Amino acid sequence: MGLKKNHIIDQNLPTDNIHTNLDNSHDIWVLLDRTHFAVTRSRLLELAQFNLTKEQAQVLYVLRYFGGSATMTQIASFTLRQHHSVSTLVIRMEKTGLVKKVKIPKNKVYKVVMTKKGKDIYERVTRESIEMVFSSLSPADKRKLALYLNQLQKRAYSLLGLDYKPPFLKQTTTD
Repeated sequence: MGLKKNHIIDQNLPTDNIHTNLDNSHDIWVLLDRTHFAVTRSRLLELAQFNLTKEQAQVLYVLRYFGGSATMTQIASFTLRQHHSVSTLVIRMEKTGLVKKVKIPKNKVYKVVMTKKGKDIYERVTRESIEMVFSSLSPADKRKLALYLNQLQKRAYSLLGLDYKPPFLKQTTTD
């Protein structure tokens, strides 16, 4: 399932930000990318115990977020994955009994529904790797990090054109 338990990481590699120029956006991006990769690898090891990939766990999270079911478009939008990638992933998850696709009557759209097996696995999956990593931050630091990450995400979405709203749609106060 991706990572081998005996994978060796060079213990002499720098793990701190001594070499990061905090005024250099590229250096900060490299730090963010390395951090993401390290946290993700620990999460992959944890998910492997449940025979889940990170992508499958993410789909189950999205389905739970939307109350147990979501359209393929909702899943693709939430995960920033291509529709065909989501479709392939859902087909594989359907074969393992984690989800099922249900055609919405009088529509070409399918809803993806979490099965009992999917719900059971989602509830059993531990999140210890995430908790262990984030335990190094205080609650205030977690809130600050979330604010900064949301700010970066919003800007990246804007640059990708993912925040476009047609001018004829009524703007709300939450926009």
